[in-house]
Amino acid sequence: MALVWLCSVAPLAAILVPLLLPVYQQSYALDASAMGFLASADLAGACLASISAPLWLQRTGCRGGVIGGLMVVATANIAAAFAGTSLLLLTTRLVAGVGTGLVLSSAIPIVSASQRPARLISAVQVLQLLLAGAALAGAGQLLAAGGPRPVLLAVVAIAVLSLPAAMLLPGRSGQAHSLPTLAEMRPVSLILGGIFIYFAAAAIISNYAGQLSTQQGLSIEAVSTALAVGNLGALPGSLIAMLAATPEHRRLMMVAAAGLQCLAVAVMLWVPGALVFTAAFFLVQMCITILGPLQVAALVDRDASGRGIEGLAAMQSGGQALGPLLGALFISGGRVDGAYLCGFAIVVVSTAMVVRRRSAIR
Repeated sequence: MALVWLCSVAPLAAILVPLLLPVYQQSYALDASAMGFLASADLAGACLASISAPLWLQRTGCRGGVIGGLMVVATANIAAAFAGTSLLLLTTRLVAGVGTGLVLSSAIPIVSASQRPARLISAVQVLQLLLAGAALAGAGQLLAAGGPRPVLLAVVAIAVLSLPAAMLLPGRSGQAHSLPTLAEMRPVSLILGGIFIYFAAAAIISNYAGQLSTQQGLSIEAVSTALAVGNLGALPGSLIAMLAATPEHRRLMMVAAAGLQCLAVAVMLWVPGALVFTAAFFLVQMCITILGPLQVAALVDRDASGRGIEGLAAMQSGGQALGPLLGALFISGGRVDGAYLCGFAIVVVSTAMVVRRRSAIR
């Protein structure tokens, strides 16, 4: 339970980006390119920590990595709360992302040793999005009253209060930890690639949701409510993912979830109204939490060496970091419609990569 809580708390500020981004755009007069960089900063930092994990995880152990990560998250968010320029804000968000990546990467050895990694990740997703829903619901009022500062300071308080839970995690194992070889990664390279680009699409759809809703005329309070309610889609999503017991069932469920997610994206784009937007965003989040654990299960099914899962955090965080930057290329005149269409296409391609049968990639 300590691991589930800590992995849910660490990315809380990054999860709030869709709500904070429109406020930052107005406060710092950001153009589309700057918005893309800012939306990607937390996730880019997490990606850096994930990729470098084999270099530091042996020395810190799970416990040390999580404690260090939480301290970085707290310090960086304090700095972000008082950032006076967009460059300083971008820097602090990048550093905060490194802290998030330290926490999440430190959890990988525990996940890989679990007998049911997909269920453990589902549990993290459920709690993560429940916390995000509560945070988004409260953050709208805080933003309206005092801007981003009280929101970020609340994230700092949660990170600091979570430090005792890190003491329950195992310390250093003393076992050498090396990078996986190409031979070990080759059988799962297509799935990891599909996971990478899927999380890029998920980041586009999620991170620009606040911008899309304000583009459609919703107030910041209505946006926070829509995002908070939408995040509750994680609950049925994770429960549905657990029902797929065989590889064939998982493939069919992934195809169905991807189709439903694409339909929900189309509704968000072309059907106006706060209630419709909320329902469609609910479906998007539900599908993300269906597809995420099923992608992990597909990875484990084909990962004969047991090393492929070590690339999971890097692929997820790397994709999430790339997504907003890629989406920014399709923003025109401040409108994010093109970015959403890009995300729509990537969901289709990524699902095809993950669900391909084993014989097709030999």
